[in-house]
Amino acid sequence: MERTTAEGYPPSVCDSSELILGFVNTRPSGNGRVESLSDRDGLVRWLTGAGLAADDPGVSYADAVAAQELRGALETILRAHAGCVDDVTSVPAAEAYLRRVAERYPLTPRLSADGCTFVPAQTGVPGAFGALFAAAADLAARGAWSRLKVCKNPSCLAGFFDKTRNSSGLYCGAACGSQMSMRAYRSRLRTG
Repeated sequence: MERTTAEGYPPSVCDSSELILGFVNTRPSGNGRVESLSDRDGLVRWLTGAGLAADDPGVSYADAVAAQELRGALETILRAHAGCVDDVTSVPAAEAYLRRVAERYPLTPRLSADGCTFVPAQTGVPGAFGALFAAAADLAARGAWSRLKVCKNPSCLAGFFDKTRNSSGLYCGAACGSQMSMRAYRSRLRTG
């Protein structure tokens, strides 16, 4: 379901962004989120919640490890969208990883009178991972891929969709923005 505003701008949250953000936000964080993909059962729970491959009896621990690696690469890209690059090699390494693993999860174009979408060519866990690549392609086609970001608040790091007009959002919400402003203010007071 696509959510739109009366003006249709800024770009709005859609199924594709929700799928990727739901996946990225399975990681642990300082705000109480725990690792959701630590084992086979965790991956099955995420697949079920996302409506993907939940009935695949072949889900394994190796699939959970692959999911964590894919999530890490996507998170690096979303951190780059927010200007949070850890080092000069992290983004190129994540991009190379995503190009390499994308070949394992091919997509098929689905043409209709409404347009063209990409769908996974496989089922099960490979199809679920393919759905993430299809979602990224959909967001890129909408011009919204760079609006997926990771919150710059180090105690949060939640993935979010930047709804600002000029795509300048750095925090997942006002609370994180206020928290970071207060930290900066206190730091300035300490340094005089």
